[in-house]
Amino acid sequence: MENQEPNTVPPSQKSSAVPPFEAGLVIIVTFLLSIVLGLIFWLTVGTGPTLVIGELMILIIPLSYLLLKRIDIKSFVGIDLKPKFIVLGAALGIALLFLNIVVSGILYSIFGVSQAVEESNLLLTGLSNSTLGLIAVIASLALAGVCEEFAFRGFLQNALTRRYSFIPAVIISSVVFGLFHFDPQLVYILSAAISGVAFGYIYHRWNYVTSATAHSTMNLIVLALLLLGL
Repeated sequence: MENQEPNTVPPSQKSSAVPPFEAGLVIIVTFLLSIVLGLIFWLTVGTGPTLVIGELMILIIPLSYLLLKRIDIKSFVGIDLKPKFIVLGAALGIALLFLNIVVSGILYSIFGVSQAVEESNLLLTGLSNSTLGLIAVIASLALAGVCEEFAFRGFLQNALTRRYSFIPAVIISSVVFGLFHFDPQLVYILSAAISGVAFGYIYHRWNYVTSATAHSTMNLIVLALLLLGL
């Protein structure tokens, strides 16, 4: 079996083309614009399209920054579309589903059932009652893997790793990822942050395609379980 080397950065590339401070500012701008534009789109085009547009916003702003800096995006982010990475990502997504279930169970026992999670689940199942709504939900959950992994792992974590090292980079990017899933009861934030550490390791060990596929796979299985009432 072929051994995969971790997605480490040679010492000669430690001087990142994306300074961590700038990467942080880009993520903050992404967060603020996502809220403002998300509200505008929700009021004008409805919930389903807003879910899809919201995920695309998370991708577009970091991508635009990289384009403006004339950075080789494929090389910087680590985009490799070999089928083996897609298959590996799907398998890891299934494994991470069980991790997510265990973590959520522990968090519920400590903090109680999260109202934010319950409302999110009701929103997804409610939209899925119509064909167009179901398409929007599937598209948004699939895009979440593509867009969020690009922003939080391929962009932010990668910028931090190139300047510092993997451990602080994955912790910081996972905390930021968790905060994007805001929940006053902390359950959604902590659950997302822990998942972020797992996705961050997958990205570091393999590449962006693997972590994005794992993320999308887990999301879509969760949706299937919700629709089946499990």
